[in-house]
Amino acid sequence: MSSSINETRLLDLWNLLDHWNLESGVRAIAAETGDENNVVGNYYVGHDDSELLRPVDDQSRFLIASPTKPFIAVAAMILVEKGLLQISDRVSKYLPSFGGQEKAGIRIANLLTHTSGLPDMLPNDLDLRKNKAPLSEYQKHTNAVELIHKPGTRVHYQSMGILTLSSILEVITTVSTPEFLDVEIFSPLQMSNTSLGVTDDCLRSTRPPVDSMVEHLEGHDDWGWNSNYWRKLGAPWGGLISTSSDIGLFCRHLLTILAGQGGILSSSTLRAMVSNQLSSFPQLRPGTCESVPWGYGWQLNWPNHPRGFGAILPKSAFGHWGATGTLVWIDPSKSVYGVILTNEPLEAEDRRQIKFANLCRLAWD
Repeated sequence: MSSSINETRLLDLWNLLDHWNLESGVRAIAAETGDENNVVGNYYVGHDDSELLRPVDDQSRFLIASPTKPFIAVAAMILVEKGLLQISDRVSKYLPSFGGQEKAGIRIANLLTHTSGLPDMLPNDLDLRKNKAPLSEYQKHTNAVELIHKPGTRVHYQSMGILTLSSILEVITTVSTPEFLDVEIFSPLQMSNTSLGVTDDCLRSTRPPVDSMVEHLEGHDDWGWNSNYWRKLGAPWGGLISTSSDIGLFCRHLLTILAGQGGILSSSTLRAMVSNQLSSFPQLRPGTCESVPWGYGWQLNWPNHPRGFGAILPKSAFGHWGATGTLVWIDPSKSVYGVILTNEPLEAEDRRQIKFANLCRLAWD
């Protein structure tokens, strides 16, 4: 599908990002938009660091937070295509210590659609962070935690469900999730500045990850987003480190798959991932399937919802928010995408990224 962009509207979009930086104090912003074939526009403003020494550019690596989750979902679907995993499998098949009777009904499909009943964060999440716990400790506590609701009866955003999916991937593949993502996704797509967690060498380099604007929060340099602990942990629910250009590569690759050109997944699998899968759960409360649709690991657009991607994007658009101030969206009806990475944590009452998404999508009309 051939698309063209309105250069005047695109300039208005970049002016908006300048305003965020100069007038609203958003210290680091990287943005990109394109179609299935090309990057059509990108823009960088601000600095990687609080000392304002390193200007943002195409090498600036952001903690993208929850857009990590679709990468874990893609990894799971790669295993499905290899015949090593089934959507209908019970979690306990791979993690025998996972819960008891109340968790017996949780399946891979529940983890991928936020219908498992697991919590977003564990009740003792703060203690785990302060103690610099490894991911195995998070999983141990997830195995034992009480469910918020019966599986398949509600949609409740669940980061610990994605952690559990990652643990299953490691049982099946016998390699770490960061290694599997690198071999199956990052390397084939030449996403050379992307990793789930970072190494000590990266932290000591001249281009460590972008500092998040949380300097005023307790523990930010010890166990929070800016700490070496968190950056190295590689949390599968939110620990991906990447650049706007690498995320753009990923978006373009998905669009080429949807166009039938092949890739890391088949077009039929990807179409299933970005289609509303909540209809598979008849016990959901009436209206849930239509009001907050989820695919496998991907949120579909909720046009008039504060956690949607904006009213301009169609319902068929898919993507993901990130708490660190990020948003990735793809519109398959137009074969275009938008990426906005910032270091300003999201505020529920002022989600700047929705305005970005709307203006970016308008530039393609």
